Amino acid sequence: MNLNEFIEEVLQHIDSAGPRDLLMRILSAFLMVFVIIVLFNLIQLVTGKLLKNRLSVQRTFMIRKAIKYTGFVMALLFLFKSIGIDTSALLGAAGIVGIAVGFAAQTSVSSFISGLFLLSEKPFQVGDAIIVDTFLGVVLSVDLLSVKIRTFDNLYVRIPNETIFKSNVTTLTRFPIRRLDLVFNVTYQADLEKVRDLLLDVAAKDPYVLDNPAPLFRVDQFDRAGPLIIFNVWFDKNFILETKTSMYMGIKKRFEEEHIELPYQKVDIRVRESIEDPPAKAEVSTSIQ
Repeated sequence: MNLNEFIEEVLQHIDSAGPRDLLMRILSAFLMVFVIIVLFNLIQLVTGKLLKNRLSVQRTFMIRKAIKYTGFVMALLFLFKSIGIDTSALLGAAGIVGIAVGFAAQTSVSSFISGLFLLSEKPFQVGDAIIVDTFLGVVLSVDLLSVKIRTFDNLYVRIPNETIFKSNVTTLTRFPIRRLDLVFNVTYQADLEKVRDLLLDVAAKDPYVLDNPAPLFRVDQFDRAGPLIIFNVWFDKNFILETKTSMYMGIKKRFEEEHIELPYQKVDIRVRESIEDPPAKAEVSTSIQ
């Protein structure tokens, strides 16, 4: 039976039933549909509480969604059955329509399959900070078709699962601690041992820097500006901005107190006048101090 035959059958049922009988059927059917929806909502709440500490947030979210959609389908089928409509024709028509939609929405199918892989692989969870291509933000939800994130400038971004599956994804908050790399130059006149002791002292007094793993001081290379210093400190993943700001402010303050200079670019302009060439000539030289 195709979709047109199904519609004709629905119209025949409406014509054969009396107005009062049809009204009572519809009212009772909608009442039962309401009961089914309320029942499945309660099942959602109970399931969410039972699985809260046993499964990840996105898996619990997907199970609750599956329960919700199952309840919706059961309520719809019960509604048709209560009115007296044969649902086999509807299911057959829905299958045909589903095949047609599947061919027309290959991208969505690809995102759906990618979503299943993401749920099984679990590269990130709801609440994690991730980087996908040019997007940096906190994961709001992991659905079967897409991942929603909120960027740090408060933008809502929807990324198809297919895109995430093909991209390099960096999870910034996967592990409890992270390392901050402070990279800068000092002048060649600076005492490197003194610079090392000052940096270690700044890190020891910083409230956001962890003692274990211990900070690491390195001289990476000799640049034109001066020795390139790399100073690594570890911190709690939730305080990246606070740690970075606190360390840079502390380093600048201590360097000023101990008269350790950071090199900067300086432009010198010299004007030279020549008797043979009346117009003045300007010589520009760039140096780093």
